[in-house]
Amino acid sequence: MSSITPLLDTLVHQVAKQRSPVAALPRHPLPVAPIQAAATTTEFSQAGQQVARLLQLIDSWQQQLPPRGSQSAFIQTAGQLFPAQATNLNVAALVSKLQTLVKDSGVFYETLLARWAAQKAPINLLQQQPQNRTPSTIQSILGQQIDLLNSGMLRIETELWPQATLQWLVQPEVNPLVQRWRDEQRRQQGDEPEAAAWTSEIKLSLPALGVLRAKLRLGDQHLTMQVQCTESQVQLVRSQVDMLAQRLRQMTGLQVDPIAVGALANES
Repeated sequence: MSSITPLLDTLVHQVAKQRSPVAALPRHPLPVAPIQAAATTTEFSQAGQQVARLLQLIDSWQQQLPPRGSQSAFIQTAGQLFPAQATNLNVAALVSKLQTLVKDSGVFYETLLARWAAQKAPINLLQQQPQNRTPSTIQSILGQQIDLLNSGMLRIETELWPQATLQWLVQPEVNPLVQRWRDEQRRQQGDEPEAAAWTSEIKLSLPALGVLRAKLRLGDQHLTMQVQCTESQVQLVRSQVDMLAQRLRQMTGLQVDPIAVGALANES
């Protein structure tokens, strides 16, 4: 159990840092067609027209790509982050490895390119991107980038150490294109843009504890979290969550609700 609290601690802290516009996912179909049907040519806002054009462009790109089952940007490692079994997890090392995993995936290549052009990133970071090392992967990465822009979903799967795996999903509650349109409408009415809200789901499969799931929501400096684990481990995990919540408050400055712990209905 010594590795569970710092591991969740690290993952939640990384989610709490996701306040940049590298955003993501829709839970409902994009309301572009209804907006067009309800608006006249003069009433349709510039932001709405931009959203419609962008969606048409995305659809055009997608038609040129081979069919894919997943509609999310998917980052997966070929090996273990920690080849030797972790008994005392080094949180700083895990943070560094997860950051490198995302940064070197190629999914955010254009963002890095813009930072390099603004002299905010060194050239060697660009050279490490898969687009510059393995040109054959460009089409696959392009597909992931389009999925990220269109569906907004970012998934990460990796093996932490032998028989210990991590599956991680990060997404905003509102698709960024829809959020942009909403914000534009609010600005036209003299109101402030809505604060972005993020959700995340984490699944850990660990040799000793089995499956552990966590669902998080972050919005307006407020974090809620629910944890589920195998029935035999509920009391053990429940005894640790107060310490986890306290650490999160100290690390992030967020308002953190008491963490609910329950048993998994399906432990697979």
